[in-house]
Amino acid sequence: MLRELSPGRRGLLAVAALAAASHATALSGGYVWLDHAQLGEGRALAAPSGWPGLFTRGFADTSFYRPLMALSLSIDAAVSKTPGFFHAVTLGWHALASVMTTVAARALGLSPRAALAAGLLFAVHPTTSLVASAIAFRSEAMIAVFLLALVAAHEAQKPALAAAALFAGALTKETAWLLGPLFVLALSAGRHREGGSPADGGAARHAGPRPQASSTDGATRLRLLAAEGVAFAAATGLRLLYAPRFRAQHPALPLDESIGTRLAALGKSALVLVVPLDQSICDAFRITRTASLSALLGAAVLGGVAVLASRRRGVAWLFALALLPSLQLVPVMRWWSPHYLYVPLAFGAMLLAEAADRHGRRLWALVLVLGVPFAALSLREGRRYASDERLWAPEVSREPACREGQFFLGDVARDARDWEAAASRYERAAAPDADHLSYADELAALQNLGAVRFAQERWADARAAWTSALERSGDNREKRQITHNLATVALRSGDPAEAARLLEPETRRNDALPESLLIRARALHDLGREDEAVELVKRLQGMAQKRARAR
Repeated sequence: MLRELSPGRRGLLAVAALAAASHATALSGGYVWLDHAQLGEGRALAAPSGWPGLFTRGFADTSFYRPLMALSLSIDAAVSKTPGFFHAVTLGWHALASVMTTVAARALGLSPRAALAAGLLFAVHPTTSLVASAIAFRSEAMIAVFLLALVAAHEAQKPALAAAALFAGALTKETAWLLGPLFVLALSAGRHREGGSPADGGAARHAGPRPQASSTDGATRLRLLAAEGVAFAAATGLRLLYAPRFRAQHPALPLDESIGTRLAALGKSALVLVVPLDQSICDAFRITRTASLSALLGAAVLGGVAVLASRRRGVAWLFALALLPSLQLVPVMRWWSPHYLYVPLAFGAMLLAEAADRHGRRLWALVLVLGVPFAALSLREGRRYASDERLWAPEVSREPACREGQFFLGDVARDARDWEAAASRYERAAAPDADHLSYADELAALQNLGAVRFAQERWADARAAWTSALERSGDNREKRQITHNLATVALRSGDPAEAARLLEPETRRNDALPESLLIRARALHDLGREDEAVELVKRLQGMAQKRARAR
């Protein structure tokens, strides 16, 4: 299929090479942001014997179901756990997404040179920097590859390839599970338009590989749709069986602000795509009314996309559909992020290349004029992923409401044993901002704040932070750990009776936490209840012996 649809092997190699070269500075990066939990703590990883189990649980202890993303990271870890290797594979996925942009553009009827231009523009665009540079956002490049492969296979009427691409995308990220069937519907509707093609809305198309109408087309299309339907049903079945309960919720906003903030986000997205000078990754977004200038800009963008889709169809339809997830129609954690624009950008690059192609030589002038500064900006952006401090300090300096940035800068300060700075960061991360929508793991921020206050021996503050964390936790194991922390604070602050009381339910469990048994034994000793303390110590010794025999 690649040979049939591509503008030549050398063209595809050029796209891949430029994609890698323009983001090469990310290869020297370390673990940042979500990498610490997913890779450093191993939440997204499994040993080879556990790879099948990745399909039966949530992703990295979250409410997402992304088994292929977890499998991809786990395969990397089986080869090498160095950040450089993870970054190299992540950049490889971006290069492949750039290649598939060219392949899909050709399948949709763009000329070979327009398809090549689209892939080149996508490869170097600075908005792709987050996905190309941050390991944890590899899933976006993966779904771009699978969705673009779905488009190319559907247009080439390759049922097996189309079904495999749809199935793989749906098991990589929720976005592809939503967009896959929508793309199929859009492409199928385009085929039914008399004398037209998805790419040109009925105009004469460039010579390409797409099959011409024949008496056998109906049966072929039915086989294609049946294969895609089975793939979607299979992926949906796995999600229904194994996906955790989704925890994200829409923010409680009045209707005016709910609409206005969505429109403002769309306006910002348009600016980032067209004039990619501000490459902020922070999701902090000011709550906006519909009458504001930013919301009106978003409304104009929305209207323009609707008009473009109605007139051009084809690529324009896919572009419009790819923008849907960024409108927050389904609740997600982060209100706005550049990675929401990764898939739409592929189709946006096709639209731009197709328009420029009508002017002949101006196409390559456009690629040169845009591509060189885009590549330079992308190289600069890649350096930010060297560390959390380098990534987040500019974000928080620009927008203090960036709660996720505050959280990770708190981790940086905590590692440096700058306790007061760390506590200040965690307090900002744990406290919602009334004027902004900004995500942070408030529970983790409170637990880390408690740990910092404990290190400072500020017992009352540690107790307050961990008590708030306990109230917010919905996980039983997590509640037990926080209760242990509270008991430790009680013991260290001179209240052994409270420590013993807090841990009494834990000691009655057959699977009691060993550290909790130890703290309660010490509390009982301080209370003069030696017999009970000795029994707990014996129990701890028995547990240690069982673990030794198991090894």
